[in-house]
Amino acid sequence: MVKSTDKIQRWCGTFRAVVLGISGLVFSFLIYHLIINGQVRYIESESFNLLWESEQVSHGMLFSLTLPLLAGMLLSVYWIIRLLKLFSGGQFFHNDCYTCYQGFIWTKIALVLYSCGLNFFLDYWYHTLYHSNQVVLKIPFGELTTLGLFAVVAYLLKAAKEIEDENKEFI
Repeated sequence: MVKSTDKIQRWCGTFRAVVLGISGLVFSFLIYHLIINGQVRYIESESFNLLWESEQVSHGMLFSLTLPLLAGMLLSVYWIIRLLKLFSGGQFFHNDCYTCYQGFIWTKIALVLYSCGLNFFLDYWYHTLYHSNQVVLKIPFGELTTLGLFAVVAYLLKAAKEIEDENKEFI
């Protein structure tokens, strides 16, 4: 058992380094495109791209609307890195692990909801300026359901651990 736990801890440490490396590359790519090419690459919205190319709309204002998405991506990476650090230290069922699970899940839910609202707002903004785009509110029900299920599973794991700890104290 100890041998497999050590192996899991080493894998978590390696995976943490890989996540850090890939995240660094992705954020470097995003910064490069913003600074050198003048493009925002972390939002997938046709209306955003059309507004960005328009001369009637400030790039600064559009960019500021996307900052919560960028912050959410950074926060998601933080939760993953923190969780993997706990795992590499052998703390698989520590309360901090559940904090990381919940933080990651709620960050992802907030990102999905903000992205939906932002895309709706950008569609509406483009429509009011040019009267040529359809305004649509897209809600990724499947993704929200999956994230909600993950939140419930994380809560159940935490509750099961608390029950196990109480049973150990009782015996």
